[in-house]
Amino acid sequence: MTLVTDRNLYRQSSEGVSGPISLIDAAIQGGVDIVQLRAVAGETDDLAIYAVSLHLREMTAGKALFVVTGDIELAEKCHADGLMLREHSYRPSEARSYLRGENVKLVGAFARSVEEAARAERGGADYVQFGPVFQADEALEADHPGLALLRKIKDAVQIRVIGFGGVQTPEQAAACIAAGADGVAVTDAITGAADPQKAAADLRAALSAAWTEHHGSAEA
Repeated sequence: MTLVTDRNLYRQSSEGVSGPISLIDAAIQGGVDIVQLRAVAGETDDLAIYAVSLHLREMTAGKALFVVTGDIELAEKCHADGLMLREHSYRPSEARSYLRGENVKLVGAFARSVEEAARAERGGADYVQFGPVFQADEALEADHPGLALLRKIKDAVQIRVIGFGGVQTPEQAAACIAAGADGVAVTDAITGAADPQKAAADLRAALSAAWTEHHGSAEA
């Protein structure tokens, strides 16, 4: 399970740095195993985003993987575990070649269609994030179009597929697994919760139960 955040979490906190520290630590204790920082290419020289990335790297060490979105130089500088590529940026194989010898082990890509997911796989991506799966306040239905497309993408590729976008509840997270996803990425479901650790734990429990139901074994 991935928690996606950005430096706005630090800007918006009334508790300074201690608020985000507590929130992210609680999320990890609740079952988050990847923390993903959204960054904009070119922000590497921004001391604020660099400081946030170093802080997240330190917080996640030995507890969760740390992934940077969108900025290959930032991923390199902060010794991230993974890099999530934006559209129209590096091919995964190019990014991997650039980062050779660094700590970055995983290279992912966003996909909004079967074609984009297949292209990412051919380009050397380790996984794709597909989304948005849900729109705001959408009812969860068996023939939900986002879940149907998620299923088609999973059938078309061999790499891991992560559902993201609008995943707010344990039921939605479980539905993604039922549709074939290997995991989910969330933001507000945890950062907007009164009890982030419980929110993460509830999501993790739903994911694990759905994985066991549909795969007949413990979650991978």
